[in-house]
Amino acid sequence: MSNENNLPPSMQALSHDVVKAASNGIDYDVWTWVPPGYDQSEDPFPLLVLLDGGMFMGGAVDTIALMSSIGEARPALLVGVSTAPPGNHGIQRTIDYSAEVPTEAMLKAPPGTEFSFWAMYEQMFKAMGLQFEDGFGGTDEFLSFLTDELIPSVSGKYRIDENEIGVAGHSSGGDFAVDTLLRKDTPFSKFIVGSFGTDVLERTLEAREKAFAETEAQRRLGVFCGYGGAEESDPYLAQYIERGVALMERLQATDPDNLSVIVRGFDRETHGSVFPHIFSSGYRELWGTGVSFVEAMADVDISEL
Repeated sequence: MSNENNLPPSMQALSHDVVKAASNGIDYDVWTWVPPGYDQSEDPFPLLVLLDGGMFMGGAVDTIALMSSIGEARPALLVGVSTAPPGNHGIQRTIDYSAEVPTEAMLKAPPGTEFSFWAMYEQMFKAMGLQFEDGFGGTDEFLSFLTDELIPSVSGKYRIDENEIGVAGHSSGGDFAVDTLLRKDTPFSKFIVGSFGTDVLERTLEAREKAFAETEAQRRLGVFCGYGGAEESDPYLAQYIERGVALMERLQATDPDNLSVIVRGFDRETHGSVFPHIFSSGYRELWGTGVSFVEAMADVDISEL
């Protein structure tokens, strides 16, 4: 058996760095992937920042490589971000992705279940020597890392279309994506949001929605939100997702000319299984060409393959 590390073609354009963020002093694993066709073009490419890159990078790379190669979607550079070891990503992602400590109402176990999601997090924080309140409120610093450090660094190395920068996140990562959307005036204009709620936004949500309505968008914003059908039957997740979907509806109503929102459920998928479906559908909706696989294959000259 050969010991050579022969990576699949789609993974051969994947590079890795550890970057210390000036904004919060945290080390992050940063994976950068350059799509097929980049070197043969002189045009700027979209950029998509993928949260929890350590979990989702492989599937996202394969999705973009396949969809762009058959013409269903445009290719984009992909940058995945996760907390670098020996940091605890499970703790740090909560800090980075959560704007506020949940309110007392959000902390209560929903009717029909004795399970408290936040009680589980409190135990996890305690095991790390942290107070519950210490596990939240890092969104400003993490967003600063992305917008003031990471994106400029990537833009200095690659041709990036500044009007086509997106962020994708699931669960708490989805919370952060929506937190970024609420700011409206950021480099991000496209958002893939998986199974999110408003638990970590509730304390200031009314004021932030008002500010969103009063802020002029620098470019048209596109959002794809998804959730699993099985999540709707879970007493905790159902309310979490309902609050998130309701927020999306309110935001779109305040600025229909500059904000497009697509919400889609995926039958029988769970909180753990749904994000690949959300990512692939969201990517096609936000960066799709409108060309189907059959249409793309009809134009292929087999003699040149």
